[in-house]
Amino acid sequence: MERNGLVACGAMAVVAWAVARGRPAAPLGVVAGGALVAMSYLGIKGGIDGLVGATAGESGGLNAAIRLVKFFTRYAILSAAAYVMMARLRLPPVAVFVGASSIVVAVMFEAFRRVGGPPEEPVKKCDV
Repeated sequence: MERNGLVACGAMAVVAWAVARGRPAAPLGVVAGGALVAMSYLGIKGGIDGLVGATAGESGGLNAAIRLVKFFTRYAILSAAAYVMMARLRLPPVAVFVGASSIVVAVMFEAFRRVGGPPEEPVKKCDV
């Protein structure tokens, strides 16, 4: 899914460049939105991996507190990055939103690919 998200973001940046008639703000906004969603995705993935590790028997209290601080710190960094992109760099908010939606396009592509293909494992019959 990570690769599909990267491909979708790149394709949307090319379309934004064509629609903006060569002006760099729109494709840069799409790439910036893709970077935001990539950071968010990696943060969520890291949090889930940490949660799975905690339920698998890692030692408790201090690790849980550190993961909680990391979680909120990641979102503070994401919000600061979004502010800088739109307010200071003056990237178009619609382009940033389109780039951030690249993960949605990747998930849709993956879902449609799975629906059209064969099942991953054959269903086995069990006699009871």
